[in-house]
Amino acid sequence: MIKVEIDPNAGFCAGVIRAIGNAESFLRANQGKPLYSLGEIVHNEYEIKRLSNLGLVALDFEDIYEIGSAHGESILIRAHGQPPSTYDTLKKLGFNIIDCTCGVVLGIQKAIREAGGEIIIYGKRGHPEVLGLVGQVEGRRVRVIENMADALSMLEDDCPEGHCEIFSQTTMSPVEYERICTMLSAKLPQLVVHNTICRQVAGRYRQLEEFARSHDAIVFVSGKSSSNGKVLSSLCKSCNIRSYQVGGIGEIQPSWFRAEDCVGISGATSTPRWLLEQVAGYIANLQ
Repeated sequence: MIKVEIDPNAGFCAGVIRAIGNAESFLRANQGKPLYSLGEIVHNEYEIKRLSNLGLVALDFEDIYEIGSAHGESILIRAHGQPPSTYDTLKKLGFNIIDCTCGVVLGIQKAIREAGGEIIIYGKRGHPEVLGLVGQVEGRRVRVIENMADALSMLEDDCPEGHCEIFSQTTMSPVEYERICTMLSAKLPQLVVHNTICRQVAGRYRQLEEFARSHDAIVFVSGKSSSNGKVLSSLCKSCNIRSYQVGGIGEIQPSWFRAEDCVGISGATSTPRWLLEQVAGYIANLQ
């Protein structure tokens, strides 16, 4: 019989827990009234569907102009945060803003506003958190690098001069960030490195390595658009070749498992606990 264990460190991070908790509280207190969120509150399709059934409506930035007068309407800023210009626009349109920006992200935004010289951000281009970070210094040059290849290309084609500071998106790989910062520090003597990987993410990175190695197979549950999910599922694969990433039970293939397996179930910081339990129950009942 297949044994199944859920990673005790998997599930929502503190920032996502706070954002979803605030959304649920608002919707319970204002039944029948929608709550808008600027972008999907969490990068997980199943959790988004659950929340939309409660009355949460995700809007793209372009959508807010279609509402017309937003007086009396409430909109949630998710944990990723937004640039100051977004707050100005929402206030002009009349929205009541429920700000759920993660405290860690708020700290990075403040540090970027106060930084001197040129700014480098290690993160995913177009990611909402990165857009919020870049927007903190509107009018100043900010370079975004996604990997070591980008960092090397920057040095060759667009090298910063003088004092510069580097920050990271909170959910990036701490190992890769350290490698990049070590390389850049050797080439840029005036570089100031900020350790802005979320501590919860960094801690999970080490814990997940051990978890992946201690099981016969790993099923990693995350949404397709989750940046953190891509990083952590790749880590699982590097530690255990029998690692599989799925969005939910519909993507699980029974042929992945053997009767004597002990299967570990883990997930991204955007993966709800109930979904991890659903996947675990499904695998445990496979014949």
